[in-house]
Amino acid sequence: MKLKFVSVSAKFFVLVVGALLVLSLSLAMLSISRLEQEFAHYQSNKLRQGKAQFAMQSRIQREQAGIWLESFTDLIQLKQQENFQQAAVALKQQFDSLQINHNVEALWLVSSELTPIYQSSSLSRQALSSMARVKETLAPDSYLSCQQRCLQLVSIPVLNARKDMAIVTMAISLVDVIYAINQALENQVAIVAFAKTPQVTLAQAKIVTSSATNLMSALFNQNPNSHKVRNVVADGLQVEHLTRSYLINLLPLASSSSQDFYLTLVDDVSSFTEKYQSYRMQFVLSVVAIFIIIALLVHFVAGPFTKRILVLSDLLPLLAQKEFEQFRAVTISQSKLFPDEVDILINASTELSYELEQLNRAVTQKTKELENIAMYDLLTGLANRNMLNYQLRKQLISATRNNSNVGILFLDLDDFKKVNDSHGHGEGDKLLVEAAKRISHNVANLGTVCRFGGDEFVIVLNENTPDQVAKRLAKAILASFHQPIKVDSAMFYVTCSIGIAMTEGKLIKASELVSHADIAMYEAKDNGGDQYFIYHGDMFQRVAHRVMMEGEVKQALAKGQFSLSLQPQLVAKTNKVYGFEALLRWQHPERGMVSPDDFIPILENSEHMIALGYWVIRRCFQLSKKIKQVGLDDVVIAINLSAAQFTDVNLPDYLNSLLDEFQLTAASFELELTEQTLVKDIDKAIISMDNLRLLGFSFAIDDFGTGYSSLAYLKRMPVDVIKIDKSFVFGMLENNADFQIIMSTIAMVKNLGLTVIAEGVETQAQLRSLTENDCDLIQGYFFSKPIPETELFEFIDSEIVDGKWRVDLIAKPTSH
Repeated sequence: MKLKFVSVSAKFFVLVVGALLVLSLSLAMLSISRLEQEFAHYQSNKLRQGKAQFAMQSRIQREQAGIWLESFTDLIQLKQQENFQQAAVALKQQFDSLQINHNVEALWLVSSELTPIYQSSSLSRQALSSMARVKETLAPDSYLSCQQRCLQLVSIPVLNARKDMAIVTMAISLVDVIYAINQALENQVAIVAFAKTPQVTLAQAKIVTSSATNLMSALFNQNPNSHKVRNVVADGLQVEHLTRSYLINLLPLASSSSQDFYLTLVDDVSSFTEKYQSYRMQFVLSVVAIFIIIALLVHFVAGPFTKRILVLSDLLPLLAQKEFEQFRAVTISQSKLFPDEVDILINASTELSYELEQLNRAVTQKTKELENIAMYDLLTGLANRNMLNYQLRKQLISATRNNSNVGILFLDLDDFKKVNDSHGHGEGDKLLVEAAKRISHNVANLGTVCRFGGDEFVIVLNENTPDQVAKRLAKAILASFHQPIKVDSAMFYVTCSIGIAMTEGKLIKASELVSHADIAMYEAKDNGGDQYFIYHGDMFQRVAHRVMMEGEVKQALAKGQFSLSLQPQLVAKTNKVYGFEALLRWQHPERGMVSPDDFIPILENSEHMIALGYWVIRRCFQLSKKIKQVGLDDVVIAINLSAAQFTDVNLPDYLNSLLDEFQLTAASFELELTEQTLVKDIDKAIISMDNLRLLGFSFAIDDFGTGYSSLAYLKRMPVDVIKIDKSFVFGMLENNADFQIIMSTIAMVKNLGLTVIAEGVETQAQLRSLTENDCDLIQGYFFSKPIPETELFEFIDSEIVDGKWRVDLIAKPTSH
């Protein structure tokens, strides 16, 4: 497929032309800007000249009126007359002459009380206003009055022989002013009126006086609805008419109640327009000429250059197709005298073809090696997880087609982590190699052995292998691991747990089948290991229940559904309250109170156990503080620690911070541990206990006698209290073996100088027997069930007096 592209010559052409275009546009913009500035300056000058001419011609008109009136009063010898009657007659006689020679349209003579002595027409409000100002100031007054048309009102005071004042007012037309401005500025002038509306347009103008009425009317009506008067006043307007260009400027003159009057200046600016059009045409022609010249230049210079690049681009795909010889067989013309970049690229491509050919050979060889590595485990030489997935998917597809059965065994070495921790990963790897050999020897030709990861192995049985064969194979593998494995000079006794899963004719994914075998393997581990389990649906339900419970535990933590119940511990011989054991309770919003047997085992292996354990510890500190506040100063709270909590590195710092926060001593608490927690790693357990004892905490071993009870570890560990498990106490009076175990335990513990406490005491007879045999402390339903923390202080108030149990224990009935 031929790819579309933009050639180098085209890009070069666009680049050069673009640069020139930017330069040309910049110059053009500067020139146009300069022309616009000149035009704006010209417009501003015309406006300034128009204002000045109007002011000057108006002043000349007023001065002429004053000169005429002064000559008139001398002529009629007004200053020798007793009144103004002769002056009124003379003015009437001169009115026609004033109309012809001075464009006077109205003439009035009024007394100092503004009473008409002579009037050519009725007095206007504007004339009276002008006369009033003269009466007040005793000085001449001029006023531009615009109603239906614009007149200049000139009012001048005159005196008679008696020094009485009269006022002569002339209303003079602006025709002479307009004509004088037209002659002075060499442009057309008009006075126009517009209605007082915001959206009034130029076409709505009423021409009051004009030096060229027809031209004004034509210009104003060029675009009847587009030119707003307020815009023309602000910026002026340039219009075209009969091949000529005109600039219209409006100067405000006056305003009446219904109209605004403007002095209109119309200048012929055709020279500016022609100059602008000429410059623009020159620019366009210059740019076109430059484009043509550059296009030809680029074509002749870059054409051969791009042609060789195109030839090379057609050849380069041959390298991707590994056609190296064919690539080098094509000759591309090169410049020998003046090599350019394309020549260098051609030479580099040729060298690249040799390098790629050599690299291709190496990659082919390495690919074969990697394919082998990708499917097999480097340590054991067994098939790895990739091969497992491949083989399993292939068998499942075939089984679906042939309606046959597929089975797998999931094997995990028991306690393999201890080997790595105690002997190092090097020894552990050697052990895995030997274990792989032992598994492969047992499997032989029954299937494929794969290393799933770590110390986990998966055996994919041959298609349609019967269940009985899978079981026999599992038993054989388990039996083979009963023999020690020798690694160098060390002997390892390692067992394994196996889970078996079969498709049994069901359509199932490879990952699901492996998951089923994995679940069955963990079921074998949970039941002590060194055995095999076959997967069935109940296992999945248990796993699903565990996952659900873990999720609900997380929610319960967040929503505060956990609480504590405290069971009293009493001194057997005195009934004195020794302390309380804190027991965790879960009030589920739907299922009610959840038994600790249901959720504690799940929590033991959950990531939430440490967080919940810290909550329990903090709550015990809060309750201990309150218990001391009600008078039980020497009462101890026993806190059960999980294995994960006990080994958490943050535990000592957390406990120390709580002691500071609540101002309590460590003697107020007893940390309870199970035997299983202690014997997992005795050395680490002793170190952890010593660190906590430095803070002042004491220790109790819970459920003593059910696990690995041994004087050897009991002597080594810094333990203070031994708790005899309730399973022995329940049958101590009926079962002589249980009785002897309890009595010997009490004797042994007392000889070691430790305190012994019996759990599960429910009868008077049990209490009497334990007391007679020197048991120190008693705990059980005979005294009290675990008390919810919300009822604890009510219980203390009702059942404990001066630190002792207030009830007669002999008379107390048994309660369950």
